[in-house]
Amino acid sequence: KEKKSKKREYQGVIPPEELTPEQRRARMVNPVRKFFNQFNLNVEKGYGFFSYQNTLNGLNVVRSPAGHLLYIVPGSAKVGAGPVTGYRNWFNDLKTLNIPRIDDDAEVVNANSLVYRNSGRLNPLTLRLSYSISIKKVDKGHLKRTGERIMTDNELLRIGGGISFGSIWFKNKVHTQEVNSRLGNFKLPITRVSTTKVFGSVTVNAYQYGDLSLLADVSAGIWKTRSRQFNRDFVKHDPFFNIGLIFEKKFSKYFKVYIRPSFEMRRFRLANEAISVNHRFSIFTIDIGALIKYPVYPRNRFKAHRVQMEHVFRGRIYRGRSIFQRQNPRIGQHGLSRKKKVKTGRKR
Repeated sequence: KEKKSKKREYQGVIPPEELTPEQRRARMVNPVRKFFNQFNLNVEKGYGFFSYQNTLNGLNVVRSPAGHLLYIVPGSAKVGAGPVTGYRNWFNDLKTLNIPRIDDDAEVVNANSLVYRNSGRLNPLTLRLSYSISIKKVDKGHLKRTGERIMTDNELLRIGGGISFGSIWFKNKVHTQEVNSRLGNFKLPITRVSTTKVFGSVTVNAYQYGDLSLLADVSAGIWKTRSRQFNRDFVKHDPFFNIGLIFEKKFSKYFKVYIRPSFEMRRFRLANEAISVNHRFSIFTIDIGALIKYPVYPRNRFKAHRVQMEHVFRGRIYRGRSIFQRQNPRIGQHGLSRKKKVKTGRKR
């Protein structure tokens, strides 16, 4: 009897477990969903323009007297010299020419002041996966309405990477130069180049106003051209660098659309033991993209439960709308089914 009374007395002294609003909310959320919600999947389709420059420092460009042959030779080779090794195609393959002698009537130009130029367009398709880093912030709207202090995640940074595919089309079939009219232009062996990029990126949330956000985005990585278009024995691709701004519109917690103007620098070289030729692209691109996140709250499967706002049902938090539908996550204002009120009154 004494043991039972002591046990009842002890149990009565134990205070009930008190949970904060954040702890109560955390118990209603699946932790696996919460983890995957930190990742972002981006799909971007772009259209851009580029300017191209080809520099031939330390080399001489030679046009044969008949005008049918254009080639480059090392800078030490002069008129009357021979035999020398020349290179006919210095854009995607260093094809060698055995020149017995550089004719006296040939046009020879020192290429230190010579730049071949061109321009064109490109259409990249980009897939990106990033991880969001957030900071805790008080939900002022919820605090004002209910008096309950709840902390929400405010996105600060995205760190990730991706892959991009696309083609480069040259506007002109020749690279032009303005130094020597007799020397002429360089005829392109191909006018369409297929490229692939692999990159890492950092995105910073610079400013936010309501559902609109301005983000600064920086990416860098490696890029390659298709092997059947370029001779892999001679081509060397330098790392690229891209900087852009993201103007983002939020439709829900899990779906956003954006426009991303950006500027990018790409370079590659064709080189062997004798010569090195530099090629540079300056690219301006506008991408239209969509961002999708894995929903931390599942959709309520009970059709009779037509609550559009985020709500608690059977000890779990659910959402009432599709992730692609524009909505207010607190009240849900679209698609409401209300009966029309019939106005009644006396006839005059």
